[in-house]
Amino acid sequence: MYTVNYASRRSEIWRWYWRAWKRPAGLWRFHVMFGLLFAFFFTVLLAPGAFRLGYFLMVAVIGTLACVVFLPLWPQLRFKPALRTLTINAEGLVTAVGSVSGSRSWKDIRSIEEFDGAIVITGNNKNAFVVPERAFQNTSEREQFFEAARQWHSATVA
Repeated sequence: MYTVNYASRRSEIWRWYWRAWKRPAGLWRFHVMFGLLFAFFFTVLLAPGAFRLGYFLMVAVIGTLACVVFLPLWPQLRFKPALRTLTINAEGLVTAVGSVSGSRSWKDIRSIEEFDGAIVITGNNKNAFVVPERAFQNTSEREQFFEAARQWHSATVA
């Protein structure tokens, strides 16, 4: 079992979001999907009659651009600057920020990676724990935490 305490920074969440956005199977796909759904809703469902491809594409582009502008604000609005406690063990992880706590099994975790000096634990729902380097006393402690998390995750999802 490993426990770390840290407070996140908005800049760390911002960098993680854009990294997750630009990956080949990244969040950009959701922005495009929402833009297409927006276009379908406004051009097909709300505007009965002949389908106009140009109008559909224009609404899709506007909807997608709106998603690119506004969806990155969601993690910033939900940002919790308070001290977080994150504990990992063979079953999964337990976290608490102030009086709010939760847990996830390793089956609910998609990946465990290193990024920009942080350990990023990403859930199947695309939410992530960005554990900064400063959460650890030293490099050895950080490496032990990372390897334990990867091994427990691999053993569960294999």
